[in-house]
Amino acid sequence: MTTAISVILMIASLVIVLSVTAQEPKTQGMGTLGGQETNVFGKGAHKSKDERLDKFIIAGGIVIFICSIILNAIN
Repeated sequence: MTTAISVILMIASLVIVLSVTAQEPKTQGMGTLGGQETNVFGKGAHKSKDERLDKFIIAGGIVIFICSIILNAIN
């Protein structure tokens, strides 16, 4: 039982790491000084992708929280 929950924890952790690294930066940074931001639609162009990634991060966090409590209760 603990092995299965540990595997679920590792998968949820991997989902969170990959989702965070796949997100677009939320700040505009130094690119706007040089005029490198050429997106016609502005900040909202990648909103649906970022919203999906945010949902993956939240779901992964909930899975990690629940699995950690279960593992703690078992041990």
